[in-house]
Amino acid sequence: MSRPLHQLKRRKVQELAPLRSDSPAASAEAAIKLVAEAKEFGLGLRDFLTLGIDVRGSDNPDQFADSQGLLGGYEAALSFLGLPVNDNFEQGVVLDLASDTFQTFPGTRALFPEVVDDMVRWKYRQDTFENVKSIVGTSRTVAGVELISTVIDDKEADYQGSHAVAELSRVRVKTIRTTQNSVQFFKHGSGYRTSYEFSRRARLDLLTPYAIRMARETERSKVWAATEVLINGDGVHAAAGVVAQSSFNTAVGTNATNGKISYQHLVRWLIARAKAGTPIDTVLGNWDAYIQWLIMFGVPTSDKVATDAEQLANMGFQIRGVPLLQGTINFALSSGVPDNQLVGYSRGDTIEELIEAGSLIEESERSIQNQSITYVKTENSGYRLPFGDTRSIYNFGG
Repeated sequence: MSRPLHQLKRRKVQELAPLRSDSPAASAEAAIKLVAEAKEFGLGLRDFLTLGIDVRGSDNPDQFADSQGLLGGYEAALSFLGLPVNDNFEQGVVLDLASDTFQTFPGTRALFPEVVDDMVRWKYRQDTFENVKSIVGTSRTVAGVELISTVIDDKEADYQGSHAVAELSRVRVKTIRTTQNSVQFFKHGSGYRTSYEFSRRARLDLLTPYAIRMARETERSKVWAATEVLINGDGVHAAAGVVAQSSFNTAVGTNATNGKISYQHLVRWLIARAKAGTPIDTVLGNWDAYIQWLIMFGVPTSDKVATDAEQLANMGFQIRGVPLLQGTINFALSSGVPDNQLVGYSRGDTIEELIEAGSLIEESERSIQNQSITYVKTENSGYRLPFGDTRSIYNFGG
């Protein structure tokens, strides 16, 4: 069980000086103690330093300031330890300084994953097409086991009236209770180990393309896990119901083509979900489904001088929603969705992401003790469904 955060002792930036000890053994020992303390509170080093470093109470706090004011605890720690995350030639700071710091003071390697992450954000800002942020409604960090909850409705006979609350009658109350099933966490990510000779001769930013590939692979793994829960349930709430596109043939008055999304049939499905009280604001599909969605809503059909691709570029078109039913239906990409299917749901009350606190700590500890530097990008995350009736699968294959 993690220690409560109110017990976290705030310290001056200068108290990190042992990490830059001339003795490699002393530097490594100081880092191991720092990592162990962060682990006690269930925090990664970035969050631990942000909360645990008191910049204002440090010696000469003005040296840890920029044009926006005092730096945060984590940024001040990087500045004090000589770990820049970008090149600032005007101030004489380059990434080679961070490379030298990691080689000279082994204890600073505990921050290697965070420094590489920040460096990648500085040099490369493209979003990943398949990302879990576009799928989940909320994301929060948990320190331990999380039990899946379920909602229980009171009996209809306990109330007067079906909609409005009559005078002096009871207000409808739904009970949220925990079950005996816990959220299943999975470790997502991979790593690169650099040899001692490579690390001694190479610049830190040489890792940028490898870190970018790792971040993309990690995000894709999380998207697949979230998709699995949306389709098959979380162990408490059952799998999503499947609605065949052909089931709307009679209502529409024409037969849909199997394997092709029919606009009229799709709208019938969306209206049926809205009538049931669970309107859809997010549709999840794979790349093939997205191409059909793009052609249906995004590609101009009139003849113009510019090509379709040029017109889309001028419109600023990208993976996003389309106006539908006087609202917006957002399309989220997941290559984990089966062919000829769309998963429709209301994002805000359907799926929640839970991130296990401090899941990077073990890798930071290993980096300190090895001659070779290991860069690992992992995250322990799980997904749960607050409600079981907000999902529906639209099968346009039959």
